[in-house]
Amino acid sequence: MRYTSNNSNDLYDNNFEPDYYDDSNYVNDGDDVRSLKKRRRGRKRRRIVLWLITLGIAAILIDLSVLLYTGKIWFNSPTRKEYPVQGITLSSLQGAINFNALEIENISFAYLKASEGKGLKDKQFSASWEDSKDSTVKTGAYHKFSFSDDGEEQAKNFINTVGRISNDGYRLYPAVEVTKSGLSLASPPKKETVIKELKEYCKTIKNEYAVNPIIITGDKFYKEYLKDDFSGYKLWIIDLLSKPKSINWSLWCYSPRGKLNGTSETKNYISLSAFNGTRENFSKIQY
Repeated sequence: MRYTSNNSNDLYDNNFEPDYYDDSNYVNDGDDVRSLKKRRRGRKRRRIVLWLITLGIAAILIDLSVLLYTGKIWFNSPTRKEYPVQGITLSSLQGAINFNALEIENISFAYLKASEGKGLKDKQFSASWEDSKDSTVKTGAYHKFSFSDDGEEQAKNFINTVGRISNDGYRLYPAVEVTKSGLSLASPPKKETVIKELKEYCKTIKNEYAVNPIIITGDKFYKEYLKDDFSGYKLWIIDLLSKPKSINWSLWCYSPRGKLNGTSETKNYISLSAFNGTRENFSKIQY
């Protein structure tokens, strides 16, 4: 059966199928679906890869943080070849000291905390100072300077704690640590006050021991507070990220996370330092 419209060009029969059933449309639609699924799978794989990379980086950062915290790796590692004279600083935090064990660890010198402020004395100092007499490890005493106490009174506290320093070649020049900590981090001390009180401290120490104390401080603090008034002093610079470069220094504290045999409180870390020079040069800070 045929149907003829008024328009002679329009001819239809009973077997006519509309355009949307065209096989070519089915093929194109299938291609689009497959392409969409492929793109989705690609995006999913990229998300998975990105997550794996992120997790991997996080794991590496965590491992690195643990290694840094435990002192197994550090930013600096000065070699014995470059710095043959290396030493440590100790206080009651490290407990009793076995100086024979430190000798085996190839430690050349040890500075013992003697006092802090105008009245505090380190409870381990006297015993360690006495025990060190029979050791080849050169020993010195240091004071933790307080920004809130009188400089002369602090020096007298150090002198009363340490007493006379024997001229036997095994004692080192006294040292004073001048760094921000505790409240002084939040409320920095005035420069004029620091200079005045530290000058009084150093004057009293020199009158007693005939030498200026070695100043232990950071590069930034030295430049901001001390550079103009203490330029002639021997410096012990604390720089945990790199070797001090911008100032003339005698000693360098390069890590606070040392682990050595020779201390009874083994869970507490030890600050590691290096002397800037030869063994012969090192004798110039010995009594």
